[in-house]
Amino acid sequence: MLLRTRILLALMIAFLAIGIIMLFQNFLSREQIRKALIKEVSLGQNVIWDKTMSGSHDQMEFYAYDSRPGTPSIWALRGKRSALAAVEKKNPKLITKVIGKFYRGLTESLVIDHLFIFDENGDMVHYLSEDKISKFSLIEISTEVFEKNTDHKTISGFSIINNEICSVIIFKIFSNGRVVGQVMYAKKILPLVQDFVSSAEADYIALYAPNPLFTQKYITFQDFKNNIVTDATSLSINTKSYSVNKYNLALLDGTIVPQYFARDITSAISEYNRTFIVAGVLIIFALLLIGVIITQILRSGFKPLYSAINALNLLSSGNTDVDVKVKGNDEVSQIANAVKSFREALINYSDVRITALKNRQDQEDKIIGETLKLATLLPAEQRKALKKDVSSMENINSTNRNKEQNLFSTDENQTMALLSIAFSRISKEIKALFRKQVQLTKAYQRFVPEQLLESLDKKSILDVQLGNQVQKEMTILFSDIRSFTNISEQLEPAENFKFVNDYLSAVVPSIRKYDGYVDKYIGDAIMALFTKKSSDAVNSAIDMLSKLETLNKKRVKDSLPNISIGIGINTGSVMLGTLGVPDRMEGSVISDTVNLSARLEELTKYYKVPLIISSETEKMLPKSITRREIDEIEVKGKTNRVRIFEVFQWESKKIRDKKIELTPIFSTALEQYRKNDLKNCRKQLKIYEKLLPDDPILGLYLDRCKS
Repeated sequence: MLLRTRILLALMIAFLAIGIIMLFQNFLSREQIRKALIKEVSLGQNVIWDKTMSGSHDQMEFYAYDSRPGTPSIWALRGKRSALAAVEKKNPKLITKVIGKFYRGLTESLVIDHLFIFDENGDMVHYLSEDKISKFSLIEISTEVFEKNTDHKTISGFSIINNEICSVIIFKIFSNGRVVGQVMYAKKILPLVQDFVSSAEADYIALYAPNPLFTQKYITFQDFKNNIVTDATSLSINTKSYSVNKYNLALLDGTIVPQYFARDITSAISEYNRTFIVAGVLIIFALLLIGVIITQILRSGFKPLYSAINALNLLSSGNTDVDVKVKGNDEVSQIANAVKSFREALINYSDVRITALKNRQDQEDKIIGETLKLATLLPAEQRKALKKDVSSMENINSTNRNKEQNLFSTDENQTMALLSIAFSRISKEIKALFRKQVQLTKAYQRFVPEQLLESLDKKSILDVQLGNQVQKEMTILFSDIRSFTNISEQLEPAENFKFVNDYLSAVVPSIRKYDGYVDKYIGDAIMALFTKKSSDAVNSAIDMLSKLETLNKKRVKDSLPNISIGIGINTGSVMLGTLGVPDRMEGSVISDTVNLSARLEELTKYYKVPLIISSETEKMLPKSITRREIDEIEVKGKTNRVRIFEVFQWESKKIRDKKIELTPIFSTALEQYRKNDLKNCRKQLKIYEKLLPDDPILGLYLDRCKS
């Protein structure tokens, strides 16, 4: 065997071995990337699932109670001690009556779907639910509660109710330190799971107990069940590839219910497969090309070999401008032709490399663009930091683009692809959380007025602490429905709530209209605060009385009695702050100013007028608001008597004009009364009576002048 043949044979065997090793390494890299992708998808779904399930329990626990023995339940803290009495009496009808509104509030807020009440032994007393609960489910639930909640801690977990899995918590309720019963909140997990499927971009979900929940378009439940292995992290069905997550739900009875979620990753896997196939083809092509060149070199002998090596060295350094001249048809010419072919292949390789680099640059630019869009959703400080990071990323990319890059650097390309997938997922999550935060902020404002946070100089409710306080000049408005007790006695509880809410819906917008806010509702009474101008409170009261007239016209048509209210307004310095305990507090005001406002509202009944204000409020009003002084009153804790005024701006133009015309006569009579000149006071009042006999205050002072 010739030396040339032996060398050629040895080289062919070596290159064949190298090719097999490179292809095998390529295959292993593909498997590693596929597993990394599946793991990345699973980790993202795990985070979303944990947040979804824990969030449900946390929300229900918020409406439970402090688990320390002897601490009253949430109902007692809210003044619902009658609920405890109803549980002790084991009276379902009474329980529904006293906590029905509380239950409806929790269902409307999507906190719970079912509320179960048990006695201290775990026996079912009553339940509230929009669904009819089967007798079997009730027996099972009672057994779970009796067996599980043996101490004073809050128990959380899952339970099957009416063949539906529900997220539940169980807690005990106390009266005077004694256990009187137990409560179980339950929320169906179907809406939670559907939200999770949407957030996690899962293409398929199976609930193995008691029934499959639902499937999506790619695979059926039966296909999934027939192919899944208990602890599998991936699944292939009908040419489709899926990442699989398994979550175990622990029921209260100890049963483990497995949940499987699958996400279609076929397209991502296919993309990686294509990348590795191209790389494999290029490896084979390169090996074949080198083999051809070596074969040509060996055929021409060792002498022309050095010339070929010189040319190849120049090409390997990146110099494609080397001139390869071909003359003749001898061995040297053959070597030159081979080197010329290699030069052309290298130029083509450079073109492919430039295209790949451009694609990667476009991907990097897209990521930077999405990051800048995301920055607009962040607060100013975080937005500035993120833009700084983007600037650094651009500098790094610019530097890398000026360097020589390896086209087939699979690690770099794969890392960039994974980064794109992760960034897309994070971007969607942040946007969803931002939208949810906006919704939560709006919901908090229903209970904590935005003006309260502004007055306390707090940016968020999270910044509010027990004992926060500030002294401010405010105007306080008190209003109350007259003869409310008599009205409410004629109504059923549900009708009472509708009556009060209809009234509040009519008058409360008038408070917001003039930059005030409701501090608290006390049954049918309203306490409102105005932080800007005293005239805002008075204009709000005038608007309330006008809206009440409209409401009464409708009530007359419906054969319902008129509603009359009294309003008292006072201006002064108050202490605004938070009262209560760390885990249950509210914003309120403390001051003699508040007490006087409440006293003025009560005096509307005595003077038989709907709106009375103090002199502190009156002196800050513009002349356009019509009013008159009606008396001086003694106030507990104050040395000087307080002048009070009636505001009649809300009345008809005819009455307003008449009272304005008669104000000098009334003021004279009032001055004579204060000097105890009752005779002349009565003369002035008689003149007044001839012109406006129906004035309720006229009758009051006529009676005073008799004595």
